Amino acid sequence: MSAGRRESREAAVKKGRPYRGKQEDERKKERRDRLVSTGLELFATRGYTRTPIEYICEVSHVTTRHFYQLFKSKEELLRAVLEMVMEGSRSAVAEALMVETEDPVERARAGLSAFVHSYLDDPRRARIVLVETVGVSQEMEKYRRELMHEFAAVIEGEVNELMRKGLVAERDRGMGSLAMAGAVNVLLEDWVYADDPPPVEEVIEELVELFEVVIRGMEIVDSRKKRQKGARESRGR
Repeated sequence: MSAGRRESREAAVKKGRPYRGKQEDERKKERRDRLVSTGLELFATRGYTRTPIEYICEVSHVTTRHFYQLFKSKEELLRAVLEMVMEGSRSAVAEALMVETEDPVERARAGLSAFVHSYLDDPRRARIVLVETVGVSQEMEKYRRELMHEFAAVIEGEVNELMRKGLVAERDRGMGSLAMAGAVNVLLEDWVYADDPPPVEEVIEELVELFEVVIRGMEIVDSRKKRQKGARESRGR
């Protein structure tokens, strides 16, 4: 390319005019999409710490200059990959919970199935969330905790609906919901690390049974507490 043509192209880009039929914003989005897609693949297969920015750029056909126009660091790209994975999970769970049933176990099955499949159908996604983002930095750990609490809030919302229907007693279920979210996380993490992981449907069924035990347990515990309260009030008369 001659110096004149190069200068003309760069001037057009600076002024926001199309270059080869594409606006600069469109080209930036395409570069970003390629970097996020490449990050998902390389971080999940090679590992985050073993993947330099230069190699990411080489595979994605993006210059390092353009990389730093889009991301301040490799960690920022990792977070973008994580956000992309989690957005897919959010959408899948939200759609699944639109199921027209009031059976709490079937609702749990729908939500858990969508969540687990959003991770394990593409093991790279599970590895990003459960392995490669762990211990990267304080900022990343804070974000991971926020995601865990977000998942717990979905569970708590379902339990609150059971309370509204009078199926379980009304009280703060926040800690219990967080404990359930943690249980799901640990089981999926173990699946990622396993040399011979169980079938995905078996994982889902195990989690559904666990949630059913918790739901039924709430009913039993709440009933016992009511009886104890009644007995105390009777003795106090």
